[in-house]
Amino acid sequence: MKTLLLLAALVAATAVTTACDRRTGPTESGARAVTGLVELRLGTFVQRYDLRVERTDDGFAPSLTPIGGARPVSQALLGGGLAFVRGDAGPDEPVVIATPQGTVTTRLTYRPLGPWHVLDRAAISVAAPQLGAGPELTVAVLEPRLVR
Repeated sequence: MKTLLLLAALVAATAVTTACDRRTGPTESGARAVTGLVELRLGTFVQRYDLRVERTDDGFAPSLTPIGGARPVSQALLGGGLAFVRGDAGPDEPVVIATPQGTVTTRLTYRPLGPWHVLDRAAISVAAPQLGAGPELTVAVLEPRLVR
């Protein structure tokens, strides 16, 4: 069950979230990157990562470094699947995806930080007909700050 939830959540994060807004030009403030902590939480299971999102000509390039006993993070969270930094806040409505195993619901919230918007919280939940609602997977960016 836990593996199914993690797999569905990572698939939902990849399928639902949009890539970073690549139309944003260089900023007046001169910010080059955003740093902070990323917390992944599934029930009582918590892992933390150091986050660095570099501004590039093509958008934003995130990197996550495990902290403590955290495992290396899936490419679904890094390969454009989950936008940690965007040029705009994006839509506010939750996205619902029906899968053969159940329904995956994703809610993303962003907060402004200087010229960009930083992921505040991504909440992904799975409801399987035979099992009911499973635990919610959350991804949160803690203590974000601009780096010049």
